[in-house]
Amino acid sequence: MYEHCFELLPGVVRAKLIAPSTALSGFFGESTWPIGIIELELELVDDDNKELIRSTTVEFVVVRSYSKYYALLGSTTLQKLAAIPSTVHGLIKFLTPFGIATIRSEMQDASSNTDIFAWKEEDMTGVPREIAEHKLNANLSLMHVGQKKLGMTPERSEWLKAEVEKLVKANILREVRYQMWVANPVLVKKPDGSWRICVDFTDINKACPKDNYPLPEID
Repeated sequence: MYEHCFELLPGVVRAKLIAPSTALSGFFGESTWPIGIIELELELVDDDNKELIRSTTVEFVVVRSYSKYYALLGSTTLQKLAAIPSTVHGLIKFLTPFGIATIRSEMQDASSNTDIFAWKEEDMTGVPREIAEHKLNANLSLMHVGQKKLGMTPERSEWLKAEVEKLVKANILREVRYQMWVANPVLVKKPDGSWRICVDFTDINKACPKDNYPLPEID
């Protein structure tokens, strides 16, 4: 349960909050302590006749984080409700004494953040240099390496040319004349059969000094 939802609860209900006993771990291993844990009765009511169709006790972990949602139901709660969720259709179905009940979400709200994703090359406008800029720290005293051109089948060559033209048109790549470093593109097949463009940066990696401590200690 998100904090903004917890604050909407009556004071006598919020008083049931207990201290957490363990931290929460994120997808990338980061840890954060929740505000607390609260046990509430979750009731599902029919909007038409205001009749209670299902209820169960749920232990919510209250977290301080921004979200458009009020709370997230975990697999344990869904099992208690014998519910089947579908993120594609934005709904949950479960059996009741009156038949199959359906909870529908606001699909417009759920998809309102689609504009932050790049769906085609033209959408990737780049990050302003005053915010972030990456530069290779290559040792310029070393001899520049120009890899010999690797041959490709006509099919791969045409596909690669079309993809590069898309990136050039979107101002992601630009043509450079009189190149000092030359690296071959390598096509790697994805599980779905399409291609992924990679680049063989072996030679320029050798010219870049190594960072012996790229990350803090794991502790």
